[in-house]
Amino acid sequence: MMHRSSWIRLPVVCLTLLGLVTSGWADNVQLPDLGDQSATVITPIQERKLGENVMREARRRMTFVTDPEINDYIRRLGQRLVAASDTPQQDFRFYVVQDRSINAFAVPGGFVTVHAGLLLATQSEAELASVMAHEIAHVTQRHIPRMIADAQRTTLPALAAVLAAVLLGASGNQGGDAAIALTTATVAQRELNFTRAFEEEADRLGMQTLARANFDPRAMPAFFEQMQNLNRLNETSLPEFLRTHPVTTNRIADSRNRAEQYPYRQTPDSSEFHRVRAKIRALGAAEPSEAVRAFRSNLAQGKYRDADAERYGYVIALTRARQFDAARTEAQKLIEQRPDVPTYRIAQAEIESAAGRHDAAATMLAEARKKFPSYQPLRRAHAEALLRIGRAREARDLLRQAIRQEPQEPALYNLLAQAAGESGARIEAHQARAEAQYLSGNPDAAIEQLQLAAKLVRDNFYLQSSIEARIGAIRDEIALYREGKK
Repeated sequence: MMHRSSWIRLPVVCLTLLGLVTSGWADNVQLPDLGDQSATVITPIQERKLGENVMREARRRMTFVTDPEINDYIRRLGQRLVAASDTPQQDFRFYVVQDRSINAFAVPGGFVTVHAGLLLATQSEAELASVMAHEIAHVTQRHIPRMIADAQRTTLPALAAVLAAVLLGASGNQGGDAAIALTTATVAQRELNFTRAFEEEADRLGMQTLARANFDPRAMPAFFEQMQNLNRLNETSLPEFLRTHPVTTNRIADSRNRAEQYPYRQTPDSSEFHRVRAKIRALGAAEPSEAVRAFRSNLAQGKYRDADAERYGYVIALTRARQFDAARTEAQKLIEQRPDVPTYRIAQAEIESAAGRHDAAATMLAEARKKFPSYQPLRRAHAEALLRIGRAREARDLLRQAIRQEPQEPALYNLLAQAAGESGARIEAHQARAEAQYLSGNPDAAIEQLQLAAKLVRDNFYLQSSIEARIGAIRDEIALYREGKK
């Protein structure tokens, strides 16, 4: 769950990695025919490892959304687009950053992140999908490996340092700009000229993916036009998307002409798209009472795209404002109208939990899981509810299942650490806490937790060896990364 303090507007965070590392647009540049050359410099396996390292650094520098329903939505939308891309077999991970700026970025190896501000700025689900499809194309076409393909002297650790420096500078840390300047100086300068061609390729393939995923390709030029209008209105404060994805009249015209080659289709937005946006608005308000007034006014005046989604946001705002009776009434309306939506069951249980009725919340979630056994956010919500009422062993079993579905989510490992600790499984608690620290970009802290776990092992050679091997693997990564920064 996101807390109010997490939503204070951050400094401009995390420019698109490709756009910042390749910070220029060149006219009339053709992409070189590299064949398999990029794969000889960075193999797909190495590329994936590089992306994992960068995402851990990103987690250390930024605040990622931990709300399971928001993450589940963006993940399923992303997988729908990947399935429609030229490489449906490639493994992708999708994330949301708690930042109100309008932006998205792609990391080599299959990692795509969108800012919460992008979810709020897009006027349709197809527009959001168009940005994500564009970022997916950057990854599937291996644009960063192609960019540095003939910079043979650039080692993988050095490249990891380049991308980490980008994150450091973009997150407003002192010294970031200098770090970028120093590390990018080791990369061949002439690769900086291919950004325009890469953007054009990502536009073309992204639009193709949109059409295959049954979205209207015209959403891409529509979003570009929206960004250009924001540019005109805010010349001194550009949307971050424009800094990393320069939008020109020619680019809009090209994408518009390309979109017109596809049959027109009017695909309605999913209700989930509107629910996620409503949830972000409800959780992002500095004062819950202000959010309550805003949602109540919108419902009274009919100012909404989806009435149920607006009422859902109202329920969340009422819960945050501790107006529990009103929240219960509104939640019950939603459940009666749409008994097939598990999100409303979670909202109903969260009202009871916020009101201190933890047993009632756990009972509601247990019943909801019987109706929707495959809905991952319900599993996590139920586990959290069980922890609140002291049923840690049951929570631990649920969290183990959740981690098998989401092995890269630090919040789940933190919950598992709590559940294991309260169940008396101290070794598992330290191991889970170690994985949470590792995924959050704190490898030294991860090693400390694993060392504590190792001290507790008694007469279990396999477990001892497993812990020692994990410590060794993390130490090797630390050494390699620090060597690359030199």
